[in-house]
Amino acid sequence: MWDYPTVILIADKKRRVVLPRPAEPGDAYECVATGDRLILLRLQPVTAGRPPVAEIPLKPTVLKGLDLDAPAFTPLADEGLG
Repeated sequence: MWDYPTVILIADKKRRVVLPRPAEPGDAYECVATGDRLILLRLQPVTAGRPPVAEIPLKPTVLKGLDLDAPAFTPLADEGLG
């Protein structure tokens, strides 16, 4: 009938409640307070994604003939005259 049927949870002396559905280690819940009600929302686990750019090893042939001490660009005539 409902996707989420109403369940009443009763707290013990230490203010703990037991969830009716099994919780797995590492499950995370968000507690939303609305007036005199508390709603627990189970959060989806975060999956480790792939990095947006794959590491590509630099081949030594790419640097062959490249002068790393040379300026990368030609400075403008009035640059740095502040």
